[in-house]
Amino acid sequence: MARTAKEIPVTEEQRHELLMMSRSQKLDHRYVLRASIILLSIEGESVDAIMKRVQCSRKAVNKWRNRFREKGMEGLQDMPRPGKAPIYSAEQKAAVIEKACTKPDGGYTNWSQQRIADAVGMSKSHVNRILMEANLKPHKVQYWCGSVRDSEFEAKMTNI
Repeated sequence: MARTAKEIPVTEEQRHELLMMSRSQKLDHRYVLRASIILLSIEGESVDAIMKRVQCSRKAVNKWRNRFREKGMEGLQDMPRPGKAPIYSAEQKAAVIEKACTKPDGGYTNWSQQRIADAVGMSKSHVNRILMEANLKPHKVQYWCGSVRDSEFEAKMTNI
């Protein structure tokens, strides 16, 4: 006979939330599985019986039981992962934004992403990402680029 696992203290609200999670068809399967493990544990099932019922390893059952015991409902969420380190520093991103917000030199009326990329030394696609995050559109600084208002425009227009 398999030994029963340690009892997990659970409130009625937690039990209801676990029940809703275990029956959900919209949640990711991993969360449904975790909720089922905890519900079966609360009902007094042994670890071996839970393993057979949810078809996962002893290690997984114990992991989710322990995490729920320590952290409650938050313990059923995935732990944060470090992810990839950023390629460019905050200073380099600030340089891109600064370039986009200043008037370009060299006789240009506005910045293109390629000109910004060449000026700061990074790829055009990365400049595009930075500008999108900052909601900047340097190519739209002047909608009528280089247009100089003709002082005699109205007189010419009336002749036409």
